[in-house]
Amino acid sequence: MKPLIGITGYYINSTEMGKEGVRGLPGQDMGMFSYDYIRSLQRAGATAVLLPIDDKYGIDNYLDRLDGILLAGGADINPFYYGDDPHPYLGAVEEERDDLEIKLAKRALERDIPVFGICRGLQVLNVAAGGSLYQDLEQELGPEHVHSRKQFRKWQGSHSIDIVEDSKLYQATGANSLIVNSYHHQAVKNLGADFKVTAWSSDHIVEAIESNVHQYATAVQWHPEMMSEKDNIQQFLFNHFINKVGIKLETV
Repeated sequence: MKPLIGITGYYINSTEMGKEGVRGLPGQDMGMFSYDYIRSLQRAGATAVLLPIDDKYGIDNYLDRLDGILLAGGADINPFYYGDDPHPYLGAVEEERDDLEIKLAKRALERDIPVFGICRGLQVLNVAAGGSLYQDLEQELGPEHVHSRKQFRKWQGSHSIDIVEDSKLYQATGANSLIVNSYHHQAVKNLGADFKVTAWSSDHIVEAIESNVHQYATAVQWHPEMMSEKDNIQQFLFNHFINKVGIKLETV
């Protein structure tokens, strides 16, 4: 049986539905996510499951049935979750999604269930571990730290990163450096407990983290799922994740 990987997604509430460019009708709530994640997981040999925002059945009920969690990209995290006041340059937040994902990440860490975070997913994992974020890199660190490169196509790299050799990221890629895409305006400020930085950008922004104490809790700040169809090294990140999930299954 293929490993089941739960994926978090966008939450679009009823006030946003029915507008131009968004499917659905006014009065509907919807959950959405990119097929880039699904295809990357499928190429790695896994089956993807979209997790609902509503956790009325209990997070443990989901985790009992899943072999791993992929924390996907998306909106900003409410800074109240890391003890900061919202700044004017904070982007849109989705309270329902924040609540579920931070609880989910904390519980997955407690149960040592494999977790792979992407972009916002890295930030969720860091906040769940007690870390904090820059709410906007340009405003807090200066214009030379702008990382959102929306003028590039999704699969195009826009800056380089340096990878720590003693890391799962290095194990997955076999590379000391990579060219990655970039669509974030927030980033790790203070690192969460029991995590270490495994990749940096040239301007010293955290680009990847992993747990020192869990079997697999790893996250990257870029979007490998957008690049993986054209770039085998980016696909290797998903392959490595699913391989670790498979090892866990064999030992249970």
